[in-house]
Amino acid sequence: MTKIQKRYLIAIEEGDYEIMPGNFYVRAFIKQYADTVGLDGDRLLGDHANVIPEIHGSSQVEDSGSFSPSRSETRRASKKTNFNYGGSVQNKLPTFLLAVAVVAIVLVVWKATLDDDDNQVQIEVASNISQTTVASQEMHSSGTEQTESAVTAERTAQVTLVSSADGYAEYDVSSLSLPSELKISVAAGGSSWIGVSVNGIVQEPSGIVDTENPLTVVLPLNTSEIEVIVGVMPATIIELDGAVVEMPDDYQEIQTQTLSFTVKGVE
Repeated sequence: MTKIQKRYLIAIEEGDYEIMPGNFYVRAFIKQYADTVGLDGDRLLGDHANVIPEIHGSSQVEDSGSFSPSRSETRRASKKTNFNYGGSVQNKLPTFLLAVAVVAIVLVVWKATLDDDDNQVQIEVASNISQTTVASQEMHSSGTEQTESAVTAERTAQVTLVSSADGYAEYDVSSLSLPSELKISVAAGGSSWIGVSVNGIVQEPSGIVDTENPLTVVLPLNTSEIEVIVGVMPATIIELDGAVVEMPDDYQEIQTQTLSFTVKGVE
């Protein structure tokens, strides 16, 4: 209330004027103290004049009825006592700290916003890269499949029926890729006895072929002649190196037939 530091108020109450910044301020602080608590400051100073320090020119000050210090005195006293009639540094410190805190919060929010934007950009970039990679892989896979399909088509042997009569058929084979496979299967629900020989050598396995048990014979690199004996010709399906073999003209009339394949060219 008095705008006077606590230690000076205690000094006034205890009569310890040595710690005051000067005799002038002893009298000024006592008058301010008295006026604040509802006493007559001037009368109090007069009643206790014998114990209150005198100041030079005190009569002129008392005659004027004012104990207000000059600006130069106020500045000197402020340097000694850290006292400021317009408000102490301590009073302004909370406002300063609040302003600093607000600025810090704004900077943190701004930094977080930038980080979020950067993260979003990184996520979008990563997503675009991922999508591009997947698309590239799909294109590569598709291209590989098409290439493999084309290669398979190119590698399919050319099997030509040369002649067929009385249960015997002859075929010429070209563009055969060795080693290769001879696959024999039957129509749904059917069965047939099959015997296969390659270059005059009987191949294993031979025997009954049905829907659940097709026959596959691996053709070695030196394959030149293939002979297939079929027990039930109408039900049998033969594939050589991926090419479906054309049935003889009389396959419906003569069930048991022998098919002879001569390899004319290999790849």
